[in-house]
Amino acid sequence: MINNKLLVFLLLIICVFIMSCNSLPNREEVSLQEIALKESTIPVHPGTPGKSPFWNGYAKRFIYAPSFNFDKIEGAGYYLYELESEVNSKKYSFKNATPHATLSPIWTSIPVGFFNIKVKGFTPGGNNLGLAGSGRYYHAAPFAGVYHKPVLPYDKSAEKALEKLMEKEYVEYWITHQKPDPNYLYYRYPTKMFGALIVGAVTYARLKPNTAEAEKARELAVIVADHLIKISNPEGSPLEYFPPTYHGYEGYDAQFNKSSENHMNYDNTMIPYAADAGNAYLDLYDYTKEDKYFEAAIKIAHTFKKTQLENGSWYLYVNKKTGKPTAPNIAIPTSMIKYFNRLSQDYDVKDLNGATQEALKWVMANPVNTFNWQGQFEDVKASKPYQNQSREQACELAIYLFKNHTNISLAEELVRFAEDQFVIWEQPMDIEIELMEQNSSKLGYQSKNWITPCVQEQYEWWMPVSRSAGIMIDTYWEAYNETGKEIYLAKAKSIANSFTVVQEIHQGEYPTYFTKYDMGFWLNNTIYPAKVMMDFNDHLGNLKNLDR
Repeated sequence: MINNKLLVFLLLIICVFIMSCNSLPNREEVSLQEIALKESTIPVHPGTPGKSPFWNGYAKRFIYAPSFNFDKIEGAGYYLYELESEVNSKKYSFKNATPHATLSPIWTSIPVGFFNIKVKGFTPGGNNLGLAGSGRYYHAAPFAGVYHKPVLPYDKSAEKALEKLMEKEYVEYWITHQKPDPNYLYYRYPTKMFGALIVGAVTYARLKPNTAEAEKARELAVIVADHLIKISNPEGSPLEYFPPTYHGYEGYDAQFNKSSENHMNYDNTMIPYAADAGNAYLDLYDYTKEDKYFEAAIKIAHTFKKTQLENGSWYLYVNKKTGKPTAPNIAIPTSMIKYFNRLSQDYDVKDLNGATQEALKWVMANPVNTFNWQGQFEDVKASKPYQNQSREQACELAIYLFKNHTNISLAEELVRFAEDQFVIWEQPMDIEIELMEQNSSKLGYQSKNWITPCVQEQYEWWMPVSRSAGIMIDTYWEAYNETGKEIYLAKAKSIANSFTVVQEIHQGEYPTYFTKYDMGFWLNNTIYPAKVMMDFNDHLGNLKNLDR
């Protein structure tokens, strides 16, 4: 028989072994981290002088090894790339025959943080010909395995966020006053905000079948939709049936610049947003089966068809009274493509295929080639090429390609572009904000107070926005669903987990910004992410059922 001392010794050995096993990193996460690190050396749509443009002239940070449009020096036989990290003061270098090589040879050696680069030209014999280019950039952290654990199941998290939204005074105001609350300034963007509220109310009603809450949510959706239809452009006008992008209400007219010089004046219309209203009407029609909402959605589609340009797209900004563009920018029409597809596939609308294909041709011939993924946000002016990159339209195209099982290599490159420029897994770069006052909303602008993983909206508004995070979950899921690559699923889970962490800090709400502090609350940044989180929960449930 084993004596007691020996038994205790053996038990101690077993305990130590178990503890050591538990302390080891998860092998799957280590492998995902290794994959992400290796993939970070592959550039995203690198530019080549005379062949493909450099899209990153205004970029400041990169997850994937970049290349830069530095000058070619006459007589240079090679170029010396010299980098110095501001994190550890170490220097890194390599040589290449061109001044626009990617930084792949040294990229994984450079620590996360700012670095300075100089590229010098040399004769074949080694004589220094001068500087080809220089710059200061941020090496952003690559994916390092699943972040966080969910505080709540994803579907329960979404339901709680919608419940909190339905309790807001400016949401209840619709029920009691039959009009928008003048104290909620974001209602000045009716197509965006009213459309989102319709979708949110219908979604919430479906979560609470046969209850008083469902009936109230239905009533809310109907009131908002009827109001949006009422204030839409009249029949016979250049943008007939389109709801306004900007609209004034008593109580905040004085606070909203109505000058014709302001791009947000009431006559200006940002064309892609009409699709948001159309989708909201379709959601309400699906729930109520009231024909007037389907008819409103069809009328918007017909105006899109009527105003489509010969090139296949639309002007981004148009005067609703004259029908003339107010900026030269052409819209990236992925939201129109998505809207037309929904009408064609789900409602058997027959006359949209031609418009869809023409819009798709324009996208493939333009931003797919140039990688000028201009931001399309109603509160930011139309910008010069590459000045204000965003990820929304790139993600919408990627999702379209994944769902249609076509051009998967392009779809994956679009996902990498969105991640490279806008996803923060950890260690966000420091941003300097001149604080007007030391209050909580101002502190939220500081990157040290952001909750990661998070997703930035656009160059011109470099903030971690909830809707942007929801779009990336959706995009990563579709990438996984099509390719089966586990790293996409892990990335989607990481951002979904982050939603639940942020939600706990904000007493059950999905705040607009992934930060510790309360800031402005855009209700659409609760609604779209809630739908994504519910869908993602269903997707994961289906995966579990398949594994059984």
